[in-house]
Amino acid sequence: MITYKIVGRRLGDVASCYADSTKVNRELGWKTEKDINDMCRDSWRWQNNNPKGYT
Repeated sequence: MITYKIVGRRLGDVASCYADSTKVNRELGWKTEKDINDMCRDSWRWQNNNPKGYT
């Protein structure tokens, strides 16, 4: 079991992060290289390495 405590947001915490790449794919032919699992893993890694956010 992981002990946790729900608290308010810290300075520098991301409020939300999402995107739809449909338009850029349609207009520029660009496609994403990462999926949602990659994005979550990277966000988790950043939070773990920067527990106080940007300082």
